[in-house]
Amino acid sequence: MSLIKPPPHLKISQWADKFRHLSTESSSEAGKFETARAIFQKEIMDSINDPAINEVVVMSCSQIGKTEVLLNAIGYYIAYAPAPILIVQPTLEMARAWSQDRLAPMIRDSNILKAKVADVKSKDSGNTVLHKVFDGGHITACGANSPASLASRPIKIVLCDEIDRYPPTAGSEGDPVMLAKRRSATFWDSKLVLTSTPTVKGASAIESAYEDSDKRLFYVPCHKCKKKQVLKWSQVQWEKNKPETVRYICEHCEKKWTDIERIKNIAKGHWKATDRFNGRAGFRLNGLYSVWVTMEEAVGEFLRAKKLPETLRVFVNTYLGETWEDQGERIDDLGLYDRREDYVIPDEVILLTAGVDIQDDRIEVEIVGWGLNEEDFDIDLPRKVTRPWGTYDSLDESGTFKVK
Repeated sequence: MSLIKPPPHLKISQWADKFRHLSTESSSEAGKFETARAIFQKEIMDSINDPAINEVVVMSCSQIGKTEVLLNAIGYYIAYAPAPILIVQPTLEMARAWSQDRLAPMIRDSNILKAKVADVKSKDSGNTVLHKVFDGGHITACGANSPASLASRPIKIVLCDEIDRYPPTAGSEGDPVMLAKRRSATFWDSKLVLTSTPTVKGASAIESAYEDSDKRLFYVPCHKCKKKQVLKWSQVQWEKNKPETVRYICEHCEKKWTDIERIKNIAKGHWKATDRFNGRAGFRLNGLYSVWVTMEEAVGEFLRAKKLPETLRVFVNTYLGETWEDQGERIDDLGLYDRREDYVIPDEVILLTAGVDIQDDRIEVEIVGWGLNEEDFDIDLPRKVTRPWGTYDSLDESGTFKVK
């Protein structure tokens, strides 16, 4: 009976705890994988094989475990639920390095995977660095800059890593994420996973995807008052130029947390959606959730980074997990809206054009209206309007022009 008994139902996190081994080349904690070590990874992993979820978005800082989540998902689908898998890296060179440095060691050091995937050097294995075959499926690693690798083979599981570093278009084929996603159109139960550290505000693909998700945040209870909160950099305090004095301040009771207390509190935290669910689960994390980086190290990095905009931007992106916005003069959009005025446009005008000249202290704009037979009309405020047939003053109380 044991030969025909179906395998037990496992979630990705359960599979990883049971079978995954971390490699010395790619982890500072080589050995058996433990989801409990960074508990916030659990729901992210399990959402990938949740049938109710079509897309998973992870917007986070660097070195928080995004790659391990992807590797665990790959291991699960190779060993437990075989399927065609595609992993997209920003470039073909990065895809090759990822396969050699991360995927190959995982397969080598996890016995259940080693039995499924032949070594690249094996005779007649049919496997290469970028393409590996196993019973019931295959995995292909490709670059977002390679349209050819994004346009072949139907795929069920599409994993897009560091999408903010993708080129705007794969050759002349268009958006790399859309091209990769199109590969899964024939699978009713396909999955799309998008991960990235964000870059520039307004141009960040991962921020846009997260904003279109249910926007989950990880809430952490205080060990003193028990109230839950999202960890924020604004709550980190230290004595001037003394990173060793750093503490996290509870936003409710103002209890000062040490690093040990912070990590223990994180272990009791949970994810909570802050928007409606539309089939896309979104997760957001900053470096304060890391169990591998201390607050003292983070403060030291911040003090060094804040001296220059270029280095501060790196800190904002890679530790805070936030988009960077260049500082400069900004216009209050509501104030500008309140200053709008009415223009008078003759009935003969069917098209408006505007010529703009940018000056140091102002923007000069000339608006011209065009008629059906290419007549041109000056479009101005209704104080004084020039027309081909005469000059008119402002509208009177009756709503008609007075001839000057």
